Amino acid sequence: MNQSASKDQSVLKTYLREFLTAMFTYAVVVLVSVSLLEHSPSEAWWRIPLALTPMVPLFFALRAFLRYFHQIDELQKRIQLEALALSFCVTCVVTFGYGLLEYAGFPALNWTWVPTFMMTFWGIGTAIASLRYK
Repeated sequence: MNQSASKDQSVLKTYLREFLTAMFTYAVVVLVSVSLLEHSPSEAWWRIPLALTPMVPLFFALRAFLRYFHQIDELQKRIQLEALALSFCVTCVVTFGYGLLEYAGFPALNWTWVPTFMMTFWGIGTAIASLRYK
């Protein structure tokens, strides 16, 4: 393995460790905060900060991605940017379309689904863009 490939593997390994740790923490914090919110009085002053608590690990996940993005080579950056562009566009079309369906009686979706769609389409976009450059 050459030195560049070794560096790429090291950067990816660090990113995955930081990102997955943040996302695992996020999942735990969401479960705990939602459970506490469901069993707390609706007038409690601390419900708003508690509801926002899952944002903390998300900022660590964002930091992990930004550090990764600044360390990868130009081809990988291009792949990520193409994937993000696809994700943005598809998410806009899908959420707009669903918003129109709500006028026809479909149930309203929680806004937390938007990043879920974006990350799903980003993963698909990364796979597509990676195949284009093989």
